[in-house]
Amino acid sequence: MSVNVPRKSSNLLKRRLKIAEIVALEGEIKVDDLSAQLGVSGVTIRGDLSYLEQQGYLKRSFGGAIATPITSSDPEPSQHIVMPTLAQQMEIARHCVRLIKDRDTLFLGHGAICRKIIPLLSEVKKLRLITNDPEHALLANQFIDGEIILVGSEMLRPDTVLAGKSLEQALQHYTITHSILEVSQLDADGSLSINIPRLAPAWQLCFDHVQNKTIIVTAVPAPVTAAVGHLDQVENVIVCRSINDLYQQQLRADDFVILYTSNECFTWSNRERLQE
Repeated sequence: MSVNVPRKSSNLLKRRLKIAEIVALEGEIKVDDLSAQLGVSGVTIRGDLSYLEQQGYLKRSFGGAIATPITSSDPEPSQHIVMPTLAQQMEIARHCVRLIKDRDTLFLGHGAICRKIIPLLSEVKKLRLITNDPEHALLANQFIDGEIILVGSEMLRPDTVLAGKSLEQALQHYTITHSILEVSQLDADGSLSINIPRLAPAWQLCFDHVQNKTIIVTAVPAPVTAAVGHLDQVENVIVCRSINDLYQQQLRADDFVILYTSNECFTWSNRERLQE
């Protein structure tokens, strides 16, 4: 499926992203406070909050909004894995967008962090977005200046993502200049795994055929995982601070260097490919 779509007002997008950022940082805030900070009416703010709640950025509360809680289901606290907060997810999304260029053909995998990237792509010109996530496609319909292609023929539940031969064929048919995928695990030997095994064949094609591969390591614990590729196939690795602490020695040993950094997020790039 392919559609050409109009873009929403840049001011509208920026305001809504700013609201999501404020709520993530403050934890809870009132409509009146947001209205005063941003210089728009309470009615406008309420409309923005309703939209952002639908997209999973926050939860409405009486007279305001609260940050969406992010918790880990890890049964082994000794591993000390802290899931990315909403603020960290948004910062990771910003790092991802810095790697995308005008006229790129981008394959965007499923996942909550990948979805945060979509509104930020509104400034990328003539982008072709390919995804197997119907919710990604619906959201992109409001933001993307360019073509949106939804691929896959088999719905995987409860994940609501598409798989199947048509997904794999699309990944081979299109000349994809960049892919962004969430991976749940980076093993000591450099193997990369995801927590939806039925998507493994498609993700393996991404690692084999896409020109530039960016992965977001979430360290999400899962009872079943499937290997999809290896660290030496990747151009960029993006992690939040807590996960960076787990993997920075390994990334340095595999000749990755920090390309971008902030207080909460790190983009590591393969030194050899960076020089190219």
